[in-house]
Amino acid sequence: MKANNQQMNSRHIKHISSSLYKKLHQHINKIAVHFDTEDIHQFRITYKKLRAFFRMLSLQNNIEKAITPSKKLKKVYTLLGTIRDLQLQQQRTIASNKNLKKIAPYINLLQQQIDKLKPELLNLVKEKPVAKSKNKIAAKLPEKISPEGFKKFAQQKWQAIHHILATGNFSDENIHTIRKLLKDLLYNLKADEAFDKQLSAMHIWKGKDAAYFADLLDELGIFQDKCTAVTLLKTGWLNQLNKPGQEQTKFLKKIWTAEKLHIKQALVKKLKVIFIILPPAN
Repeated sequence: MKANNQQMNSRHIKHISSSLYKKLHQHINKIAVHFDTEDIHQFRITYKKLRAFFRMLSLQNNIEKAITPSKKLKKVYTLLGTIRDLQLQQQRTIASNKNLKKIAPYINLLQQQIDKLKPELLNLVKEKPVAKSKNKIAAKLPEKISPEGFKKFAQQKWQAIHHILATGNFSDENIHTIRKLLKDLLYNLKADEAFDKQLSAMHIWKGKDAAYFADLLDELGIFQDKCTAVTLLKTGWLNQLNKPGQEQTKFLKKIWTAEKLHIKQALVKKLKVIFIILPPAN
């Protein structure tokens, strides 16, 4: 993206929006054919970047009604998230078991859940949600984004993170919220060099750089994946399995729960350090 030391103009804003919608269109066409896990992942990342960009536009321009992707596109995003969670659960379950025969009933159960969601998703895709969402927001895009507007956006995100850290409540939900807030900030960081300079001037990083927080996001993502892995070992589902299947999945749940706790303890220590060295932005 081209830098503008004063502001991002209307042409630049439309270019970013159109580029992200184009990528969504490309990914969703592939997904409708193959339902590949990586294609789904790339669609969801692109959607998150678009959503973060719109959030910044809405805040810094004091728009009364926030700019958001359409409800149907959001539903596609949500459905794909569920499908990908189930696909990844299949992969991690297979990777964690030498005796695939015993764990096969659980793998099949996960596949049944995926197969239930596919028709709903394909019906949504037929309605061209990407193109309709793009047309819907075209007239709502503002004329500019100033570096000061990005500063306001960054301050809001950082203050929200700092507030959670200040409470000392490191619940799974709060840790996930920190991850989402950081993503919103970092997804928009490279939109323009002027934004990067504004962020540096705010002294938010306090000796840390964006790469440090990108690594932290990776760690938060690993923790979130582990939370999902444990959640998908639902008691109601496990009760549907035969005895060997129940034994294997209960054993997995015990291991993954312990791993989740270990990851969380390390993350909390890191987050506490960040709270100490990074006071809220002014």
